[in-house]
Amino acid sequence: MLDRNLIVGASSLSSYELRLKPSGKITTPFGPHPVGRILYEANGQMSAQLMRPEMAAFASDDPLRATDEEAALAWRDYIGYWGTYTMNARAGTITHHIEGGWLTNWVGQNQTRAFQLSGDSLSLDADSAAWHAHLTWKRIR
Repeated sequence: MLDRNLIVGASSLSSYELRLKPSGKITTPFGPHPVGRILYEANGQMSAQLMRPEMAAFASDDPLRATDEEAALAWRDYIGYWGTYTMNARAGTITHHIEGGWLTNWVGQNQTRAFQLSGDSLSLDADSAAWHAHLTWKRIR
């Protein structure tokens, strides 16, 4: 049986790829070197933040003054959400129970990820009707 404590802590995003369906084309939405953190707490809390590393700064430091174009680009180049998680070691899945985040459609939903652990590397895979996502995270020690 896999010990849940093996994933507890912070991990840094190493790669993020999408395979588009049905073409099979592979894209890297946040470029070749995306940045991000995923946190799994022992008490069942989690959060995930991902972004394109070279995002342009807004013209103003006041986010309320962002132009529509600045806001649209920032939204497209970032993913963030938080909630709780459960792990099913036998099935090889982690389910994120989303309480809040950047995509309001996900709030109240469960997002299930297939996972694999290898040393300090955690791979998460997710599917939708349009794509298959593969993310690799490296444990921060």
